[in-house]
Amino acid sequence: MNTFDLLSMKGKNVLITGGRMMYGLGATLALADAGANIYLASHSEASAKELIDELREKKNVKAKAFAFDLDDVGSIEKLVRDVTEESGQIHAFIHCSRIIPSGGVGIGWDQDFVQLEQSVRINSAASLYLIQLVGEHMKKHKCGAMVLFGSMMGLIAVEKHNYDGNPQMVPGAYSPAYAVDKSGLSAWVRHAASYYGQYGIRVNAVCPGGLQSERTNPVFAEQYSKHTLLGRLANTDDIKGIILLLSSDASAYITGLNIPVDGGYTCI
Repeated sequence: MNTFDLLSMKGKNVLITGGRMMYGLGATLALADAGANIYLASHSEASAKELIDELREKKNVKAKAFAFDLDDVGSIEKLVRDVTEESGQIHAFIHCSRIIPSGGVGIGWDQDFVQLEQSVRINSAASLYLIQLVGEHMKKHKCGAMVLFGSMMGLIAVEKHNYDGNPQMVPGAYSPAYAVDKSGLSAWVRHAASYYGQYGIRVNAVCPGGLQSERTNPVFAEQYSKHTLLGRLANTDDIKGIILLLSSDASAYITGLNIPVDGGYTCI
């Protein structure tokens, strides 16, 4: 098969959570560029309207938004049920969604029990339940690709000097629960790949590093960039290639991997 045909997502249905912002937006745009039908799970259909309109008008692909709350089991079940009924088959699933624990204090290292429990319950337990529901659907078709968002912070310890002078620069930056959620997901990917492989389903994770955005503190950006081999934070384009690779037939023999997308941060 032609290499470019292997990368094509034309006629493929993709369910993506958290695909409106940050790295998730890059993933959505990459898949739309490749011709995928986009099923976007967002906290409300209204919040996703602008992006859905853009995908339809500028990318010329089928796109539809579905209301979704990762903190609601009923909502998780309804999302999978509605998307499978609407599409007939989910060919690829991209899971970017996560929550930042509620509350104005203790967002950094000193999270209280309620915040820790909320983070683990939703970012770990609820996410795994969602992934398993999608997996049960893919098993019926004996094919599918799952691409989950881990983090380089789930692979290595945090370089504390990145945050010098800015102890709460970004909510969750020092969160111990974040490390638990992301490292746990990385371990789960390996176990899930060993199980789903018999059904022709591939499971991989991308583990991004810091992303340059309008909310990035410039002091953090400078300090963090010193620890990357490429000397900079990522931009939204930097996630696109690996997402398309892992979602498409171009990676038909790749499963069970946690792939850092971090400018070389984790190899130092």
